[in-house]
Amino acid sequence: MALLVACQPLQRPFQPEVKTSWRAAPGPRTALYVEPVTGGPPELENAVAAKLQDLGIAAFVGQAAPNRYYVRGEIFEDTNGRFLNWTIFDPQNRDTGLFALEKLPTAIETSALPPQELEKLVLNSASDIDRLLGGDGVNFAALDKPVIFVPIVEGAPGDGSESLAAAIQDRLARLGLEVLPTEAGANFIVRGQAEITPPKFETQVIELTWSLERRNGEQVGQVKQRNRIRAGSLNGAWGDTAVLAAQGGADGIYNLLRKSEPEYFKSKS
Repeated sequence: MALLVACQPLQRPFQPEVKTSWRAAPGPRTALYVEPVTGGPPELENAVAAKLQDLGIAAFVGQAAPNRYYVRGEIFEDTNGRFLNWTIFDPQNRDTGLFALEKLPTAIETSALPPQELEKLVLNSASDIDRLLGGDGVNFAALDKPVIFVPIVEGAPGDGSESLAAAIQDRLARLGLEVLPTEAGANFIVRGQAEITPPKFETQVIELTWSLERRNGEQVGQVKQRNRIRAGSLNGAWGDTAVLAAQGGADGIYNLLRKSEPEYFKSKS
């Protein structure tokens, strides 16, 4: 008599109860640590990381994290001058062979660069690092493009404060310049100031001063307009007077811009 035994599933010894998985290091654009630069300007790594974030790279500073790509900046000098060398390292601390050199001014101590030089260094560094990692870098042409904000004109009688500002905005736009409704995003500000003399022999003298300023407050230049008017004629609506005044003011501002940003306007010609 045969004994039938049901087949049982074979045991699989040493089989782990939980499967392990391998996690690859995040790519350099997903997580990039920016090391402090020895001998560099204070907070340079913070500024470069912030600009890299604007370019779509998840850059960070502070405490280094394991299993991450990182970029190291080293300052050196040779017969050709002083340079900042940015090098990309992989998560195993191996040199990837990707590097970018930034020329530094030799007449200025690197740890104490003036704001304008520091901003230039940050932009160039972030742009080159982004290109090393497959990006397009900083659009320097767009940075040079004049973008203007015009606040209301101070001191104008009647509705001149608003009508003059609106008229010069319109004229500047007709000249091909970009004019924004708010100061955010503008790199130039056109400030208008009106001064009017007390009535004398039924006439007054009005002087308009248009100041072109950079976003950091630096004044590029001024345009002045001066006219004799009938006393009290501008105490109400300015109408066509605002348009005529704005035309001369805007043309003067445009010429100041052409002189201050010659490379941008050369590219447009």
